[in-house]
Amino acid sequence: MFKVVIDLGHGGRDPGAIGQSGVQEKDVTLAVALKVKSILKPVAGVILTREGDDDIDLAPRADVANKAGADCFVSIHCNSAANPKAQGTETYFYPGSEEGKKLAALLQKNLVAALRLADRGVKQANFAVLRLTECPAALAEIAFISNMQEESLLASEDFQQHAAQAIAAGIAEYLGIALPEGGNQTMPEQWKFDIIEKAKQAGLITQDHDPDETAPKWFVLAVALNLLKVVKGQ
Repeated sequence: MFKVVIDLGHGGRDPGAIGQSGVQEKDVTLAVALKVKSILKPVAGVILTREGDDDIDLAPRADVANKAGADCFVSIHCNSAANPKAQGTETYFYPGSEEGKKLAALLQKNLVAALRLADRGVKQANFAVLRLTECPAALAEIAFISNMQEESLLASEDFQQHAAQAIAAGIAEYLGIALPEGGNQTMPEQWKFDIIEKAKQAGLITQDHDPDETAPKWFVLAVALNLLKVVKGQ
């Protein structure tokens, strides 16, 4: 069975990037990584660099993969930029690593197809976790936590699940293995998430919902009642 190491960016005293609404990168990476492990577990041995909100330096993260003799290493992160309009998905590999480049390309392809965010491409970087890891390694920046719209997506369990499915699909494709049925699903169209977000802002709904889930009657009635309150200015 293949061995896969999933690195959860940041953790413990290091929250990573923090969105305008307070979403912390370390929490998103933990949630996504746990889902990736669950998807891959039936077909590969999966090791996480941290299992909870733990402090861990960069070199020990690579050591986990090196000591385990991992077949590949994937580090999960959320992007951040000074420009709040920066958006999209990008994936990195260590310069000169052809296998790392191949892994990164497959991750990027699956993430872009699943999440429907802007494709920022596959790039090279001298990140310690990529440089120090002996097996093929890639680092995925799922979306920009500094962008309010993408921060909202990153905090959504549905979005996290689809990101995890995409990462697992990229890893499986790289290793040449098949995922269990249902382990490679695509993301609902972005406009559906936009509608849900606008409905939340308007006070018609109070929480995130699966865009592809059939709405029960009580939910439709609740939205209608909330709409009446908005119209009446209550």
